[in-house]
Amino acid sequence: MFTEYINQYPQLKAHYKEVLNLINEYDEIIIMRHRRPDPDAIGSQLGLKTVLKSIFPNKSIVALGGEEESLNYLGRMDTVTTLENPLLIVLDTANRDRIDGDLSVGDKVIKIDHHPDHDSYGNINIVETGVSSTSELVYLLASLWGFDNDYINDESARLLFAGIVGDTGRFLFSNTSSATHKIASELKKFKFDASKDMQLMNVQSINQFRFKGYLIDNFEITDKGVLSVWVPRSVLEKYGLTSNEASMSVNMYREIEEAKIWFMAVEEENEIRVRLRSKDTVINDAAEQFDGGGHPFASGASLSAKEQISDLIEVLDGKL
Repeated sequence: MFTEYINQYPQLKAHYKEVLNLINEYDEIIIMRHRRPDPDAIGSQLGLKTVLKSIFPNKSIVALGGEEESLNYLGRMDTVTTLENPLLIVLDTANRDRIDGDLSVGDKVIKIDHHPDHDSYGNINIVETGVSSTSELVYLLASLWGFDNDYINDESARLLFAGIVGDTGRFLFSNTSSATHKIASELKKFKFDASKDMQLMNVQSINQFRFKGYLIDNFEITDKGVLSVWVPRSVLEKYGLTSNEASMSVNMYREIEEAKIWFMAVEEENEIRVRLRSKDTVINDAAEQFDGGGHPFASGASLSAKEQISDLIEVLDGKL
């Protein structure tokens, strides 16, 4: 059904058969993704694992990486001791430094991603920035392999749908295309409780909810519309939150009319992690100036000192 889209995605068109052929050569496969996973990272990783297990039931296929407790409802990571020269498939990870795992444990590497490609670390790279999410890209890949998705089942549909929902902000973000809606519609035909998973994706603890009060009371915004909020470690400790849990609230600022660009700067043990968002101004080039990168309207950066926040604000103000 979705073979009509193949000409829109040149790397997918060029390599989808090659990827399946390489997968066919290996009896052991490790699927990885980025550190600090989000729904798309977990959804695409476990979704692809489920797809491959339906095609190759006798292969050893494992999904590895650290777990994010709030996403355990999607599925859990595998534990494995020894694999002999496995094939590695890395999903949703633009740079090798962000991979939650060690590439040296594998024989060859396949990279499948939708972030701008500044690090082609795979032996085969399928990077399509025009898709909403890596989960959407995995669905298209399976569609090409399975001639109208013979290899999608209820569980893989649940996982890929969750990944798409996560990276499109429930289809509110500008990366949502007509193809995204069509794919989501096809996935909803399978038997899984999409409403339940969407609710679980947005469940927050009392401390996370109370933390929003801090975010409301402590943000600053420039005349041009760059909104920022500083979250020191003492605040994380006060509310009993991890950096990842705190950062889940970054999109609440989207509702402010005057905010054109916004970011949350969270103090961690050895760095300051910045979650950077925009309504319609490209920001990933600015993030790259601060040891980061990502999507045009959703990026991350890393600062070494609080004083750099003003430098980041100045760069972002200059884009408005």
